[in-house]
Amino acid sequence: MFWLNLAWKSAWSRKYSLSLVAVSVCLSVIILLGVQQIRTDAKQSFSNALSGVDLVVGPRGSQTDLLLYSVFQLGTPTQNMSYSDLQRIKQLPAVAWAIPIQLGDSFDGFPVMGTSIEFFKHYQSSGKGLSFQVGQAFEDPQANPNGLMQVVIGSEVAIAKKLKLNDTFALTHGHKAIEETVHTDHPFKLVGILKPTGTPLDRSVLISLEAFEALHIGWGMGLRPSAFDAKPDLQKDLPDMTELKPSELTAVWVGLHSRAAVFSARKAIESLRPNSTSVPLMAVLPGVALDELWQIVRVVENALIVIGALVAVCSLLAVVSVLLVGLSARRKELAIYRSLGARPASIFMTVAWETFLVCGVAIAAGVMGAQLLIFVFQDYLLQSFGIQTQNGWPGADAWYSIGLLLCCALLASTLPAWRAYRMSLSDGLNPPN
Repeated sequence: MFWLNLAWKSAWSRKYSLSLVAVSVCLSVIILLGVQQIRTDAKQSFSNALSGVDLVVGPRGSQTDLLLYSVFQLGTPTQNMSYSDLQRIKQLPAVAWAIPIQLGDSFDGFPVMGTSIEFFKHYQSSGKGLSFQVGQAFEDPQANPNGLMQVVIGSEVAIAKKLKLNDTFALTHGHKAIEETVHTDHPFKLVGILKPTGTPLDRSVLISLEAFEALHIGWGMGLRPSAFDAKPDLQKDLPDMTELKPSELTAVWVGLHSRAAVFSARKAIESLRPNSTSVPLMAVLPGVALDELWQIVRVVENALIVIGALVAVCSLLAVVSVLLVGLSARRKELAIYRSLGARPASIFMTVAWETFLVCGVAIAAGVMGAQLLIFVFQDYLLQSFGIQTQNGWPGADAWYSIGLLLCCALLASTLPAWRAYRMSLSDGLNPPN
C-alpha cells in the first residue's frame, strides 16, 4: 500500500504532462466503446424493423430482395402478388392479422407506402406500437371517403421537408419527380406525424390502399391522363369505393396467433395454389432474413472496431512513451528511493503501478464518458441516423474490450518499470549528472 500511495503521489506531481496522455487514452476508449455500442444498437434497430411481424409474404424469388423492397423500400419488385391472395392468407387458421403493402410512388425521394388502417394497430418497433408526435392515423376510406386525401409521414420526412399538421402536398408517380409524373390532381392533407422509431418507417409516407388506387385511375405508361388536366375537385367528386379495390400488392406482413405455428403457417402460405390472377408465393421469417442481410455490412463494422482498438493501443503506447522519456529526469528521485531502503523490485512495482494507475483512471473515465455521450445524443442518433440506443451498463462485448484494455495497460506498464529497474541497478545511490 505504501508503494501504491507513493506511485499515486509521484504521478500527481507530474499531473499536467500525464493528464494530456490520459485524455488521449480516455478519448480513444470513448471511440472504441462508442463504436461498439452504436454497432450493437444499430444491429438491434435493424433487426427490430419488423419486431411485431412473423412472416413477410410476397412473390416467390429471393428472400433478400423481398425484404429489401418491402421493408426498406430499396430496389423494385420484379412482380407483384394478387390482392386475392391477401384474402386467402387471412382465412388461414394460424393467421391473426395481415397488413397489405403497396409501393411504387414517392415524395421528393421518400417512398410512399399504401396500406390499411390495420397497419397502425399491429406494426411494432422494438416491441412497442406506433405513437404520434402530432395528429392521428388516416381514416378508413370505407368509413369516411375523406380518408382518400389524408396522409401520415415519418419523423425524418417531417424534419427534412419541414412539414407540419394540415399541410397539403402532392405525391410523385414512380421515383422521378417531373411535371408529367406528379399527382397534382390528388393533393394530400397531412393528418399525422409519427414519433421516431429507428426503422425505415421514419422515411416513409403512408396512405390508404384506396388512396393509392385513386392516384392511378386513368394513368398509363407512367403519365398523367389528359382528363386530369382539368384537376377535378375531389372534395365534391370522390370516386366510388368499389372502384378502388386494388388488383395487386407488393407484399403482405403477417402476424400469427402463436409464434410456435410460424413454420406450419409458412408452409400453408407457400402451398397456396396460384389461380389465374396470382403467382406462387413465398413467406419469409423477417428475423432470420434480417440477420442474413446484416452480414453484408459485417466487414464494415469489424473494420470500425479494429480502428477503434488500434487508436486505444496507440494511446496506451503514448503513456508509456511519456513515462520512458521522463525516466531520465527521475534518476535522482530513484536514487533517493534507494537511499531510503527501496529495493530495485520496489522501484519496479512503483513505476508499474504509476503507469497502470494513469491508464486505469483514463479507461474508467472513457467508459463513463462513452455512456454519458450516448445518453446525451440519444435523441439525435435516433432522429438523424435512425439508431435507437439503449441506456444502461455496457454490453458483454464492451466489458470484454475493457478487460482487454486493462490487460494491455498492465502489460504496457512493465516497459517503463523494467527501464526504471535497470536504471536503479546501474546507478545505485549515485545517479549520473
